[in-house]
Amino acid sequence: MVNNPHQLAELGFYPFEDTRWAWNDLWSRVQSQAKWLPEKLQWTGAPQNLWMQDELVVSHTCGWPLITRLSEKVRVIGALRHTTTESASHYYRSVVLGRVDGTPFDFQGSIAAINDLESLSGWISLIAAIHGPQETWRGEIKISGSHIESVRMLCRGEADIASIDSVTLAHLRRVMPSEINTLYQICTGPLTPCLPIITNAKTTDDQLQNLRDAFKYASIDKSIANATSALFISGFDALELEDYLPLRSLTPNL
Repeated sequence: MVNNPHQLAELGFYPFEDTRWAWNDLWSRVQSQAKWLPEKLQWTGAPQNLWMQDELVVSHTCGWPLITRLSEKVRVIGALRHTTTESASHYYRSVVLGRVDGTPFDFQGSIAAINDLESLSGWISLIAAIHGPQETWRGEIKISGSHIESVRMLCRGEADIASIDSVTLAHLRRVMPSEINTLYQICTGPLTPCLPIITNAKTTDDQLQNLRDAFKYASIDKSIANATSALFISGFDALELEDYLPLRSLTPNL
């Protein structure tokens, strides 16, 4: 397998500046086991722009667009295991935060801050947590554009509730603790597979296995333990598209 200088790799769903070094360290260990990969990650701030490109070799995606519009256009490499309280194996739950305390029932009809309408953790999980799976959001929604901005909207009193990816929330507890400490944990979302790591649909079976082996190796490499700890990573599991298809049972009634 030969390195293609036009290949693109980005792991940008947790784009905190103070942990970029850790992602770069992780990638260096992945690339050491798959020399045909790009030597460095790119950081565009918009990994979703890669998903449909022929040059895609590795990217994060979200579980919801994976099963709704990418299923025939990419291959799933797998998912990282995380060490957050809400994580177990390659599964995790989002965390529903409120501007005031209350029960899930209290927030039916409230104003929700949504990072994106294609977000499993920020939108689909919120509906399931507050109203139940396959239900309808019965209040107003405001699109924030990111989990971080959803938290800020709660703090500014512009929204009542938001559902935050639990790994993102673990990072936010570090970078904006005072804001997080003013909010209330209302509940958690449904248990879902962690963020899928994907590759181009044209990736061969041999390349896919090489990618899976490389991520497994890097995720438990003790020489970069400081990096994996900073990223809340404890391992990697090879997964298939079929591991994400049960998410369709959460499809809301919009």
